[in-house]
Amino acid sequence: MSCAHCGKPLPTPPGRFCAHCGESTPPSEGPRLPPEVSRAAASATQATRRAAEHTASAVQNVLEDPRLRERLPGRSLALLGAGLVALAILLSLLPLFSGIGFVWSAVMLTGSVLIGARELHAAGRPLPAPVLRAAQVAEHPHFLPAFTLLTFVQAFMTLTLGVVPLLWLLAAIVLGYDQRHALRPLVANTGTPTQQRLGRWVLVGALVCATSMWLLSWGYGGGYFLGGFQPYHVREMQMDGFTRNYVDHYEFRYDSMVNYMPPYVASGRSRPFASLTVLALGALVVLARARPRRFAAYPWLLPVLAGAVTLWALLGLVSRPGPWLFLAGALVISAAVARDFLMRRRT
Repeated sequence: MSCAHCGKPLPTPPGRFCAHCGESTPPSEGPRLPPEVSRAAASATQATRRAAEHTASAVQNVLEDPRLRERLPGRSLALLGAGLVALAILLSLLPLFSGIGFVWSAVMLTGSVLIGARELHAAGRPLPAPVLRAAQVAEHPHFLPAFTLLTFVQAFMTLTLGVVPLLWLLAAIVLGYDQRHALRPLVANTGTPTQQRLGRWVLVGALVCATSMWLLSWGYGGGYFLGGFQPYHVREMQMDGFTRNYVDHYEFRYDSMVNYMPPYVASGRSRPFASLTVLALGALVVLARARPRRFAAYPWLLPVLAGAVTLWALLGLVSRPGPWLFLAGALVISAAVARDFLMRRRT
């Protein structure tokens, strides 16, 4: 490395001033990665980009297939996505499948029915008057994007091997493709360089939190008896004078020591209010990156959401790697949000 003023060589690492002419030297760029590491990182990035492009192309080819669109009333992908959501919820009512809980099932099923009624009415299908009046709620321009985001949340919460998780994933893909133009502004990192930096830090923290909830252990569940009603053999004796008669029959009695639930490794998605936490993480990413026009009227919204996520992380701390990694991501978000909030208060 040479001095930019006199051209004489500089020592390694260079100082703040040139030893020959006394002029200031540019700051050191720091240690660079080995060429092998840089090439491997570039190759991995290119492979990931190519895989994402191929996946997006395959999804587009399937969903834009005229044979599929012709079978849908009004060629509506929203109707297909809402139908997949309703099918996933109805299947989860069977004993063989797990669901998303009564409250979320009611919310998502109601939303899917309203969207289905709206799309069928738009396709010219006759519907009863009460159904049409109820479907007017789904006419709001933000109803379908909000329902799509909730579907993404539930797809993440149920992501595993199985029929119902596959239906949730397909519903999220179909609705996300249908609403891609409405959702694109929500992931665009706009604003000043300071706001863009906030959006990047919040996104990194949210990805860390989501990874910890999905991949790492948060403790153990099971190891107890669920209990249940079991048939029991009962013999009753009846006296008829000096004669004894026995009558055998079966009756159901509750037994607390049946239906053993074996121990299993639990993830962060099984904690109480996990769905609301994932929804709060998504709201943080959207608000920090998209900067909606109404955001300026609620400067406290980001700190409240970040504080709620951090509090949820603190309440679930145990000696497992998942909660601690989630707390690290939540603290990254809280620090970035607090710094941005204080800077805006000063200006």
